[in-house]
Amino acid sequence: MSEVQLRAEGLRQAGLARVREHRLDEAIVFYDQALVVCTDEEARELITINKADALITLEQNGPEVAELARVIMRRRNPRHVCLAAYALQYKHRIEQDFKRALFYGHLALRAAEELNELEYKRAVLVDLGNVYEMESEVEKAIECFEAALSLISATDETHKRSRGYTLENLGYCRLLNGQTDDGIELIQSAIPYLDDETGLAEAYVDLCFGFLEKQELERAQFFGEAGLRLATEERQVRNAHYLLGEVACKTGDTVTADFHFGELARFYPAFKNLKSLLFAIDLRGMVNFKL
Repeated sequence: MSEVQLRAEGLRQAGLARVREHRLDEAIVFYDQALVVCTDEEARELITINKADALITLEQNGPEVAELARVIMRRRNPRHVCLAAYALQYKHRIEQDFKRALFYGHLALRAAEELNELEYKRAVLVDLGNVYEMESEVEKAIECFEAALSLISATDETHKRSRGYTLENLGYCRLLNGQTDDGIELIQSAIPYLDDETGLAEAYVDLCFGFLEKQELERAQFFGEAGLRLATEERQVRNAHYLLGEVACKTGDTVTADFHFGELARFYPAFKNLKSLLFAIDLRGMVNFKL
């Protein structure tokens, strides 16, 4: 590797390090510097994918994001095809364009299988499971999550959080399938692997849902309140208020139910009669808590 290539790779690695530290704006600066220095086309392609991935995570666009589809069409390097397709899968998932997310997810999965890269395959399967979950295709989501879990050792500290998220999502899918006890057990088994507030809030809110299904209202309330305290995403806050409102309705605590349904109604100002509707109808069977 020439001195110029070494310099470019050093800058790329610096960018990757910033991504791991969630300092994405700084990562993009390093990727831009690497692109200025780099003269090797294949290396430039990889830096472009890395920058596009950071932009997508920031929910931004740019020429590098537009380049991802061309990377896939060129098929210069199967690893690059996998990474580009995986990035586009994530982009379309967060934009809730699930048809395109599934298309690119399966492209990424085929590339990972061609490479025999278990790490890539695991990551793609988890994201595919997430998309199927959002599409309410529960059986397909379960297949993806189970396949991903088979590739993660229970003692692997490197993928500890990934194992936790996968177990949690699999547990939620079991709840939707009516396998309430199995779902609760899976979600509880995920908790020791989750070291972030977002993951823990997700687990606690889903446990609230599970125990509400079992009519164990005291436990449902406990986990719902714990999830609400930790919630970092608007979706989690909405779900926690809705479920806690349902718990309060079932215990006859109309004051608390009114509070939680009122807080939920704040997110839907155009829906003037939402609170009244929630008191009248249990919507749990119509709600996808992952959207």
